[in-house]
Amino acid sequence: MRQGLILLMILLLSSLLVVSCGKKGKDMSEMAMEEAPAAEEVMSDADEITKMAAMPGADAGELWNFITETSPYKEWSYWPDYEGYQPGNSPHGAILRVFVDEHGMANIADDMKSSMDNGVVIVKENFMPDTTLAALTVMYKVEGFNPEVGDWFWAKYSPDGTVAASGTPAGCIGCHGGVAANDYLFTGDVGADGAGDMEEEHEHDDDEKHED
Repeated sequence: MRQGLILLMILLLSSLLVVSCGKKGKDMSEMAMEEAPAAEEVMSDADEITKMAAMPGADAGELWNFITETSPYKEWSYWPDYEGYQPGNSPHGAILRVFVDEHGMANIADDMKSSMDNGVVIVKENFMPDTTLAALTVMYKVEGFNPEVGDWFWAKYSPDGTVAASGTPAGCIGCHGGVAANDYLFTGDVGADGAGDMEEEHEHDDDEKHED
């Protein structure tokens, strides 16, 4: 009789352990599912890493190859509210077109942003009055390149890719420094869907000759 009771108690304890382990295993499985990042998030992170790995360094030649071959700028979007051909002014052309890469467009639309992220590229086509392309001026944000001026790398190219100026041209910095609060950008406001009349301020700037 005593042995039977002991056996019964052992069976009951064994049953409780099985149920408990099963429940614990289920809870841990559910926790793992809750904590695991969504597949879309993993892919997004991977895409971002891949994109950053493909970005050029602070080098005018590499940057030209990037905007003409790796990621052709003409396939990008125009700056919002500044689409297509727009009137320009000195030191740029009489007519302009401004292209922004995908990363930059996301920054422009983000109300929480007051500056562009590293890796953003902005290309401005500078045309003569007869719409002949005269030059391309580019702003490229490179982490740690020049923190005092927003880490922007400036470059000016002739239409065939010949470098006219690059790096930290004094003229570019002197002119764009007037809109440092808007991350040194004239075309429109960062974090406000690109709205603004920043180019008008540029137009009334002095006419000193500088390469930006």
